[in-house]
Amino acid sequence: MIEATAQWSVLTVDSMNDPKFAKSWRQLNDQVFVELETGQPSMQLLVTCGVPGAAAGQEAGLPLQMAVTDPGLAVDQRQVLLSTFARTLVDELSCAGDPVIPAQLLR
Repeated sequence: MIEATAQWSVLTVDSMNDPKFAKSWRQLNDQVFVELETGQPSMQLLVTCGVPGAAAGQEAGLPLQMAVTDPGLAVDQRQVLLSTFARTLVDELSCAGDPVIPAQLLR
């Protein structure tokens, strides 16, 4: 069973500089971070998504965290699914700053 989730993250963009998180998250561009492969059947993204009308700095202080989980999918399949899910959600939410979600999340 595939599970896709999106929520406002308890992590901030600034927390990605903390050594505790810097070891497990990689910055893909100014707006997107991916959790490195953990051996678990899931993959996560942190995306700065400025919601129109929100307080200044909301996108960095309260980014979106999206995940795809399915033990039956290979890493490359989860990567494609999460990238597509994230791009669709960012588009539907009309995120300010137009975050760019790469098709390839892990290099």
